[in-house]
Amino acid sequence: MANSTHSTVDVRRLWPADMPLFRDHLLRLDSRSRHERFGGGMSDDFLVRYAQNCFGEGDLVFGAFIDGVMRGAAELRSGEAIWSEQAPYQRHIHAEAAFSVEEAYRRRSLGETLFRRIEQAASNHGVETIEIVCTADNVGMLRLAGKFKMQFSFEENQIAGRLTARRPTAFSLLRETSRDVMDFTASVFDARLRGPDVGAA
Repeated sequence: MANSTHSTVDVRRLWPADMPLFRDHLLRLDSRSRHERFGGGMSDDFLVRYAQNCFGEGDLVFGAFIDGVMRGAAELRSGEAIWSEQAPYQRHIHAEAAFSVEEAYRRRSLGETLFRRIEQAASNHGVETIEIVCTADNVGMLRLAGKFKMQFSFEENQIAGRLTARRPTAFSLLRETSRDVMDFTASVFDARLRGPDVGAA
């Protein structure tokens, strides 16, 4: 239950072992949240398939946890897979970002915290331009993107926002690597505690 506004929000990178957590978060989204995230009222079957395909080498997924349960997620995706271990560091890379927060946990800065983490990850992984596409009636997303001074353009019934990521520093790159190691360790530990995946919660 979302009866406390003082719970600590923990944001970490998700790994393939975390797919069930990401899937179950998507399945908990109500109809409006699904429409805002995907541009339509997506079925449970669609969300299950979507979650299973979000952990490729060109994907970065982050989860926002409250009291140990993931209540929000952010995705950064690029077809160039520039953040795989084998890929050299590059610039001028374009990536798309997407966000989802469960209705009962909105207005608690989860979106802003996830957005900031995506911006940092994009910078440290060589992304220069981040794009977010959302429906024109997604007021929450527009307000959030506006806080980060995204430039908007209108495309039919959608709005596209673009943000230029800052250049990384030696310290930010080191911190990103350290975060990845800690997040991967947490992912493995959580997966062992959960045991075999038996379906959506």
